[in-house]
Amino acid sequence: MKQYRIAQIGCGMISRSHFQAIAMLDNAHVAAVADIVPEKARKAGESQGCPSFASLRELLQSMPDIDVCLLATPTHTHADLVEICAAFGKPTICEKPPELRIPDVKRLRSAVVSSGIPYMTAQVVRFWPGYTELKRMMADGEFGNIYMSYFSRCSQLQRWDNDWLFDPEKGGGAMFDMMVHDIDFMHHLFGPAKKVYAVASKDHTDCYANVFASIEYKNGAKGVAETSFTMQSGYPFTMSAKIMGSRATAEFVYRAGFDINHRDGATCTLDIYRAGREPERASPSQYNAYAAEIAYFLDCLDKGIQPAIVMPEENVEVVRVVNAIERSAIAGLPVDMDAFDR
Repeated sequence: MKQYRIAQIGCGMISRSHFQAIAMLDNAHVAAVADIVPEKARKAGESQGCPSFASLRELLQSMPDIDVCLLATPTHTHADLVEICAAFGKPTICEKPPELRIPDVKRLRSAVVSSGIPYMTAQVVRFWPGYTELKRMMADGEFGNIYMSYFSRCSQLQRWDNDWLFDPEKGGGAMFDMMVHDIDFMHHLFGPAKKVYAVASKDHTDCYANVFASIEYKNGAKGVAETSFTMQSGYPFTMSAKIMGSRATAEFVYRAGFDINHRDGATCTLDIYRAGREPERASPSQYNAYAAEIAYFLDCLDKGIQPAIVMPEENVEVVRVVNAIERSAIAGLPVDMDAFDR
């Protein structure tokens, strides 16, 4: 079994989930870390028992035997870092969202396609227990015609030494950091969007912190996505989904702690209601979705294939939809996706 040497780039909050996930895998270990904040890099290197560096380029120049780069840096740095990974020929997993703006995510895609490196955006919800069951039900036609769907992701303001997240041009707040999960999963279920309309409000960060977006899809499905960073003290990180179809209705609810890293004691339910049958309460197995995500990527490397669960072209479409939601919130008008900037 090949042992993959993974370089963790960015040692902030979400890196803790990555470190935990990699430690669960038999075929991988953290071989190096990098962060532009020296103290963060040093502490992470000490915790993982590996060298630490001040930059991705320095790391790759010093350690050419790195097998995989895992990028968990501020969103606005992703395209630049993927270009460096591509130049060094390194397979790359990049945290979501791939970028904030359409030209930058296209630049990221171009670097991946032209270099041919294996690449995947870490849209972990596609691997999350409960959501994977909803996807299976959709693929098997169990819902029938989709009447409506509703996806929600709400929490307290996620402050953990990450001021960039609340800069409209660097992180974009809840609209880009949180809602992008559900916009991506809705794309995973329903395909390309046809039209969006959003109502939203900003908080003191000048980012859209509360958003309701209604989306009509080209396949006829309709859905609403909600996100908020303004829940008050004690409100648990909560994500949920409801899908209402002509044959079945499903409702999924997951509640963790203050943020997604606090999963001990999390509650998870998936209730399914089928026409003419007794309600079912499924119990999604609580495996680590971050570990499943990385394991899938490494399996693709073993097989010599490009990851297919999250494709570069889908990244462009998802960022387009989030940008259209922002445009609609600003203008107070619906946005036709066929006429929106590609």
